[in-house]
Amino acid sequence: MIQFIIKRLGWALFVVAVVAALVFLLMNWVGDPAVTTLGPNAGPQQIADFQRKNGLDRPLPVQFAAYLGLVPCVRQGSRAYLENPEHPGYCGLLQGDLGDSFAHNEPVANVIAHRLPRTLLLGVLAIFFELFLGVTVGIVAAVRRNTWFDTGFMATAFLGISLPTYVTGPIFLLLFAFFFGWFPVGGYGEGFWDHVYHGILPAFTLAIVGAATYARITRSEMIETLRSDYIRTAKAKGLGPTSIVLKHGLRNALLPLVTLLGLDLSLLVAGAIITENIFAWPGMGALAIQSIVNLDSPTVMGVVLVFSAMVQVGNLLADVAVAFLDPRVRLGNEAS
Repeated sequence: MIQFIIKRLGWALFVVAVVAALVFLLMNWVGDPAVTTLGPNAGPQQIADFQRKNGLDRPLPVQFAAYLGLVPCVRQGSRAYLENPEHPGYCGLLQGDLGDSFAHNEPVANVIAHRLPRTLLLGVLAIFFELFLGVTVGIVAAVRRNTWFDTGFMATAFLGISLPTYVTGPIFLLLFAFFFGWFPVGGYGEGFWDHVYHGILPAFTLAIVGAATYARITRSEMIETLRSDYIRTAKAKGLGPTSIVLKHGLRNALLPLVTLLGLDLSLLVAGAIITENIFAWPGMGALAIQSIVNLDSPTVMGVVLVFSAMVQVGNLLADVAVAFLDPRVRLGNEAS
């Protein structure tokens, strides 16, 4: 197990580094951050000063190596550079420095630390809705298979999978916020429970696709599990339907969902970028869109790195959870 985790962490770091390199090249390819940040009225000298201050006048390989913390700092506004301009120290990822945001004029780490808890709250609410709705519907459909319950639930699940968040989001916003007035139109609110209240509708929108997927998988796995020999033995012993379904059948049926939950983290992250903008939720997704529009490359890099790390951690936790739920799984042997 330890060997497997170490190997997975190594691959995770490699994936994050590749993602960082690709995003870095794309952000430098699409335009000049100095022109976008300073505006169309900025003169050549102002642009040159901005580029020199942020190290944008250096060759791209030097900029990226400095961002990683492999070469001395090239950002003249950084603490490492100000302490010793002649021989600046290192200021990059290896030193825990994500750079300074062009748009917010403060460290990227501070900007992300302010927005990340909001996205995590939205993700937790979405996962709750996914599991509660998906598993419940899947169990009912499996127990009552080939009935109108089963047909209706699976048709609804198929519709949920087919509709992306940029379609369901405006529909839910119009229906439940504007028409019925059950939820706020948007925003974040004040206080924890007000945050939760404001997050219910965007989280439900974010959870629709995942809940539909979980429902279909739970139904399929439960039907297969309820046909197993040990289930027939449990019935012969006189156990009730509730005990058979929840105690004996559900555990094995949930194994594929554990793996899917880890993989689903990436979908929640991607969906949050759209959903947060629809509902004016001030989280990481909205920050990513704003930073891309402003060509705020340090903030975009920081957001992408955090998202990538979340996906890798989610996948690793899913693999470890499967090993604990199913003793037949030996991650160390599979990794070798």
